[in-house]
Amino acid sequence: MGYSGIHEKAPRGCYPSISLFTGAYGLDLGLERAGFEIRACVEKNPFAVQTILRNRPQLAGCVLQEDVRNVSAYRLLKIAGLRRGEAALVSGGPPCQPFSTIGRRRSVSTEDGTLFQKFLDLVWGIKPTFFVFENVKGIISAALRHQPLENRKNAREPRGKKVRLGSAWDFIRGCFDKTLRRDKKYGYHTYIWELNAADFGTAQVRKRVFIVGSRNGYALEKPIGRFASCHRPIRNVISHLDGGHETLGVDYRPYDAVRAHIFTNKLVKPGENWRVLPKMWQKKVMGAAYYSWGGRVGFARRISWDNPCPTITTDPRGRATNLCHPTKARPFTTTECALLQGYPEDWQFEGSLTQRYIQIGNAVPVELGEGIGRSLINWFEEGCS
Repeated sequence: MGYSGIHEKAPRGCYPSISLFTGAYGLDLGLERAGFEIRACVEKNPFAVQTILRNRPQLAGCVLQEDVRNVSAYRLLKIAGLRRGEAALVSGGPPCQPFSTIGRRRSVSTEDGTLFQKFLDLVWGIKPTFFVFENVKGIISAALRHQPLENRKNAREPRGKKVRLGSAWDFIRGCFDKTLRRDKKYGYHTYIWELNAADFGTAQVRKRVFIVGSRNGYALEKPIGRFASCHRPIRNVISHLDGGHETLGVDYRPYDAVRAHIFTNKLVKPGENWRVLPKMWQKKVMGAAYYSWGGRVGFARRISWDNPCPTITTDPRGRATNLCHPTKARPFTTTECALLQGYPEDWQFEGSLTQRYIQIGNAVPVELGEGIGRSLINWFEEGCS
């Protein structure tokens, strides 16, 4: 590391930020709205990089299209025009698939599952005033070694030290403490925030976990969204698109003739799912999941106009996470998903239809990023005055 100086705080009104695992810029767009200036980004997906540069051409030369494992703190600081300790924030969310409850949950046994360690290395090298690490809520219950339901002998809680629910989370938190508190003078105090995007104005129930680090023990308060007591319904966000707006999306046919029949014939009304179907259709749409346990609320689900949307995924046709339009026999389009993630209507996504859904589904909702950003900006503008 070529820089050795540690600067106590960013100048008033200047909050330079470095973004890791940037994706389609959802979190960063929210941080921008809060007052941060994105100086450098790292994202290996070429289509996401094209999306960033399409909407933020001024970042040309500041976006590294590389695997974050191959990027050094020195290089990021050079691109950002900063010295060690001058960045106000380092933010990012490594891939969530290793920890998601709808995946195989291989956790820290995969390469992607250990990317949090690279995040820690870069934070230590950059030494920002704050850092924000984001991931799915499932990271809290992840085990060092996942034990599938069918192997638990009808017990919901797996037995054994490595398969204990939450054992991977304990390991990850231990790594954060060990890495970031080793310097008594410039170590970090960490906060764990579990936040729901709907509380901050996103018309979507999307719960995420954030590890927020504060250098030198600067005190932070957990942000409280002003929509916490009254979530926005999707009607307020996407109902105007029925007027002929240009939009792209997938269909159920010929992908899934069963669901195409169910939604075309309106066997499921807005706000309902597979449970209202005749048993014959329940078994057809559920498959083996029909004999499983749990709510399974996402199967053959039609979304209601009057509530926020469930979590947007990378494929609105997911069998267990289905997102059917309230009145049409189709899943949500890319434009609808993007608006439900808080993107502005003029935000352009690059790549194929599949790639666009992936970028949108993996993003942090913009309003949630803004809420976190404002809680940090408040410290600069009030707490350190």
